[in-house]
Amino acid sequence: MTVSRDEAIYAYRLILGREPENEDVIEHAMTAENLAALRTTFLESPEFVRSRDLPIWRFINEAHIDRNIDCAPGELEAMFERIAREWRSLGETEPHWSVITNEDFLQGNLAAHKERFFRGGEKAIDSYLNFLRREGISTSFGRAMDFGCGVGRLTLGLTRFAREVVGVDISPPHLRLAARRAERKSISNVRFEAIESVTDVDRYRGFDFVISIIVLQHNPPPVIAALFGKLLAALAQGGVAIIQIPTYIQGRYFSTADYLESAAPQMEMHALAQSIIYRIIEQSGCRLVEVREDGAAGHGPAISHTFCIQRR
Repeated sequence: MTVSRDEAIYAYRLILGREPENEDVIEHAMTAENLAALRTTFLESPEFVRSRDLPIWRFINEAHIDRNIDCAPGELEAMFERIAREWRSLGETEPHWSVITNEDFLQGNLAAHKERFFRGGEKAIDSYLNFLRREGISTSFGRAMDFGCGVGRLTLGLTRFAREVVGVDISPPHLRLAARRAERKSISNVRFEAIESVTDVDRYRGFDFVISIIVLQHNPPPVIAALFGKLLAALAQGGVAIIQIPTYIQGRYFSTADYLESAAPQMEMHALAQSIIYRIIEQSGCRLVEVREDGAAGHGPAISHTFCIQRR
């Protein structure tokens, strides 16, 4: 088992609490024999040994966290549409870079790195499925969904494990590229669908597996909460979801009114408090299988977790 580029970068983020300084160190980390060897190398590094402020204990002394997800139905859809406009624009300009924000995947550089982009998705899917393998849950699915699928980086990797895969996104330009990739690779057990509103997610039901990675974080908290609940409702009995959500951003307090009146930044980042996440899991008739802190929110004043959840 080799180490992927994403895994090398996450080692820097999770263990050292920072971004890798250049491409050379990433490539060096990728030479590790496997993930266990990579982890050992980082844990035994002088930088980690010298560290007194371990990343896993970041913000442990914070006494307050934002839990505001209040909004009216019309405000919820207005926020969703604002996000959709941004991602449709990115789909027209930098679709692959918008999925993995690395200069290699900018349009001008993509040709030399496109296959690596999709290979990384295949490796990521196999890695995420270890959540299920550790629990003794089958990784052979009838129906599976990749929510926020973008250009299909994870979706196409998922097709090896399911009879039928649906990639769902708010950006038709991204979806067109995903469909073309599937056609070129002669992958026939996948289809791609666009949604235009939060309520559109209600049409998805009976899925054995749902995955959504580095997606919900780009929506404001009320939208994250609504989509999270709907994704869990899409699961069949016994179905499993793997969903990544930032759970804390230092100093962040959300207001629907302020948000809708502000200018839209590119690739905005938001969090949803763990207490709300656990409440939604319980209300959805699901159980938490496993939760891991991840590096998906990047290096900075934020914490992100990946949740593995099963419908009872």
